[in-house]
Amino acid sequence: MEKLSFTILLLFLTNVVSLAQIEDPRIEKAQNNPRTKIVVYTKTGEIYKGFFISQNKDFLEIETESVGTVRIPTERIKKVETLDESKSGEELKDERLQQINPVRYMLGTSAFNYEKGGNYIRNNPMTYHRGITDNFSVGVGTSLWALVLRVPVIYVNPQFTSKLGKSVHYKFGLDAFAGTSLEAGEGAGGAIVNTGITVGDPDLNLTGTVYFGAISDAERLNPFYSLAGMARISKKLMVVSEGFYIPTEFDDNLSFVFYGGRYLTETASYDLGFFYNQEIADVIPFGIPFFAATVKL
Repeated sequence: MEKLSFTILLLFLTNVVSLAQIEDPRIEKAQNNPRTKIVVYTKTGEIYKGFFISQNKDFLEIETESVGTVRIPTERIKKVETLDESKSGEELKDERLQQINPVRYMLGTSAFNYEKGGNYIRNNPMTYHRGITDNFSVGVGTSLWALVLRVPVIYVNPQFTSKLGKSVHYKFGLDAFAGTSLEAGEGAGGAIVNTGITVGDPDLNLTGTVYFGAISDAERLNPFYSLAGMARISKKLMVVSEGFYIPTEFDDNLSFVFYGGRYLTETASYDLGFFYNQEIADVIPFGIPFFAATVKL
């Protein structure tokens, strides 16, 4: 039972309609000019750039230089423009690439949500996420740690978000775990609720979060806290950091930090992060490295 409860805690610490109108009249002639280059802006902030292929009432298709053909639901489109041919090559290179994973820092979450109707796979832990609405998403999965230790665990992660102001968002989420030890034949579970505020936009933000909950065969967890932020430093690179503070009944309260970089593509984000605290620094000065990826299907 202790082994299963430890695995659940470890799993958390490794995780924890209107149609768009084409506004630029030059795009109306794109059927006769298949090499028309356009920019698509979505209601949730994504920007796609590529060559126009076709559009109907359900989808707009474009051909991007990096990932090939992309189909964008028209209900998600805010506006479409032809690429300004007057821009210089350097200006075009600096155009913003969408932050595909503004939802998650290295471990915790922001108050942004997954795109409505979007499907995502994340490896840390192994989770499938789907955007149900603009403000609600659900993730479900498991962990390699649990499988290796022969204590399979099911992980569920719903999250609700709401916009409070121009640059202020609220979140309420749940990390719930349930599993059974294959050796002992006993089960255990846990649930950790998080709530907090994000200030900023997907490219530059700061989030404060409070966590509380309980794990089987353990006393109710005392509240603990995190402060996290991310910032874009170039078209495809971001820096991400996240600090946790856990009050204890002893003199030494616990604190640790996740930090690292994020590389963006049009359909995925790749994180190289480090887990750091003073005890780890005595052995590995820069912290324990880890890798995480989120891919939009």
